[in-house]
Amino acid sequence: MSATAIRPLSVEDSEALTVLHRHNRDFLRPWDPPRTDEFFTEAGQRAAVASALRQRENGTRWPGVILYEGAVVGRVDLNNILLGRLRSCFIGYWISGGHNGRGIATDAVALALDVAFHDLRLHRVDAFARVDNPASCRVLEKSGFRTVGVSRGHIHIDGRWRDDIYFQKLAPWDDGLSFTPAASRHS
Repeated sequence: MSATAIRPLSVEDSEALTVLHRHNRDFLRPWDPPRTDEFFTEAGQRAAVASALRQRENGTRWPGVILYEGAVVGRVDLNNILLGRLRSCFIGYWISGGHNGRGIATDAVALALDVAFHDLRLHRVDAFARVDNPASCRVLEKSGFRTVGVSRGHIHIDGRWRDDIYFQKLAPWDDGLSFTPAASRHS
């Protein structure tokens, strides 16, 4: 049994996330947008968590934490959730530097895909990984994502526009016809 789990983000996670962000500030800098010093305080994390929880309430985001042996070691989010005829989202995740290379991110992505495809009944999950981040690309490939292409100048990070590889994964129940999983369709 895997020591990795995910669960929905809660206000109580603010303290653990403050510690994680402080310890991983340099590690995450190449992959994150610019952060103010306040972001690395407990007040800053409470504000970030509150924002994510408001987005969960309005149905546009499923914010979660990644646990390893019961401790918070990162985040996984299903962002920009679209319902209607698209039924999709994009996934974002990060793991603390001290927990990289153990398969935790791959396990967390698999668990988040279960939330997306079964709990939220989405049809497609999109993902982006920087072309210069082979570890993140491997996580997505191991999780069954397929490469769609390269999005040139997709995101402004660390002072410049960066290229991302665009990945996507369709729901395991996708047969090209069904709108939702069979168990949730009405007869």
